[in-house]
Amino acid sequence: ACVDFTPKLLEVYEKLKARGESFEIVQIPLDDDEASFNQSFGSMPWLSLPFKDKKCEKLVRYFKLSTLPTLVIIGQDGKTVHANVAETVEEHGITAYPFTPEKFAELAEIEKKREESQTLESILVSGDLDFVIGKDGTKIPVPDLVGKTVLLYFSAHWCPPCRAFLPVLTEAYEKIKAAGNALEVIFISSDKDQTAFDNYFAQMPWLALPFGDERKKSLSRKFKVRGIPMLVAIGPTGRTVTNKARDLIMDHGADAYPFTAEHLKKFEEKFKESIKGWPEKLKQPLHEEHELVPAQRRRYTCDGCDEEGEGWSYYCEECDFDLHPKCAVKEEKATENELDEDNEAAEEEAKKEGDAKEGWVCDGDVCRRA
Repeated sequence: ACVDFTPKLLEVYEKLKARGESFEIVQIPLDDDEASFNQSFGSMPWLSLPFKDKKCEKLVRYFKLSTLPTLVIIGQDGKTVHANVAETVEEHGITAYPFTPEKFAELAEIEKKREESQTLESILVSGDLDFVIGKDGTKIPVPDLVGKTVLLYFSAHWCPPCRAFLPVLTEAYEKIKAAGNALEVIFISSDKDQTAFDNYFAQMPWLALPFGDERKKSLSRKFKVRGIPMLVAIGPTGRTVTNKARDLIMDHGADAYPFTAEHLKKFEEKFKESIKGWPEKLKQPLHEEHELVPAQRRRYTCDGCDEEGEGWSYYCEECDFDLHPKCAVKEEKATENELDEDNEAAEEEAKKEGDAKEGWVCDGDVCRRA
C-alpha cells in the first residue's frame, strides 16, 4: 500500500510546493533494513527522522498507528489537525489541502454530489476500456449491463477466505438468476499472474475485468477496498447500494437480493420477532472477554457445541465467536484446557492454509493489505 501511495504523495508535494504553499513532510522510517531506507528516502524531496531513531517508535505509540500508510497533519500551532489523511490525499490530491475541518466538509459535499450522479458507466468506463470479459474472453460492453444489479467481486485465488466464499456466492448467484432477476457479477482480481487469474476465473459463472486492468486501482480506491473478499452492490440506476453485500449473502443467501435497505428491513423485522423473550445481552463463561448479543447469522459453527447453526446466534463480532441461543444460556463452564486446545487447533488450521501473499495478511474470514 505504501508503494502505491508514495507516488501520489510525491505528486501532491511537488504541486503544492510549486504553488508556494508553506508546509513540509517529515518521513517516519519504520524500515527494518537501513539499506532499504536509504534507497527509498534517497529519491524523496522531503525530510526524515534518522533510521532507527528512538522518536520513531515513540510517535507510533503516540499516534496509535494501526495501518500504513498513515499521514498525520500537524498544524502551525503544533497541534494535530488530522490523525490520517492518506486516504483523502489518494482520493482528492491537492484539493484536500490544507486538511482543515472546513475543507473536509467541502470534500464531503463534493463526494455526496458525485454519489448522486454516479452511473455504471462512470465507474466502469475509462477511455477505451469500456467493456468486461466473459468466459471465452468475449468483450461485453458496459452499456449492456445498465439497468441490472451489478456485484463487483474483489477476490483472489491465493486468499483462503475468498476461496471459501466463492461457492456461497455462486449458489446465491445461480438462484437469483434462475428466478429471472437482472443480476450480474464482475470479478475484479488481485491474483499475482495471468495463470492464477485464468484458473480462478474458470470456476466462476460470471464476468470479469481483464487481468491487470487499470480500472481495478480506481475501483479499489473508490470503494475503499482494504480487505478481500469484498462484494459491492451497484443498483439498476448505477448508484451504490451497499459495500457489504458479502455479509448479506453470507447471512441471507439469494434472499439478500436486491440488497437495498428497504428490502433488508424485512429481515430485521423477522429477526426482532425471533429473538423476543431472549436476553438482549449476556456474559457467558465460554467467552468472558466480551458480552454476546443476538445477531443474524445465516450459517455458523457454534463455539460451544461445535455443531452448525443458522438464523441467529449470540455473537461477538470482535472475536467472531458464535453460540447457539440454547448453548448461550447454559450455565455449564468450559475448562481452561478445552479453550486452549480450541485456540491451538485454530492456529494450526490457519498455518495449514498457507501464508498470505506479499503485501497481504489473512486474518479469519478476510485478507487485508499489510
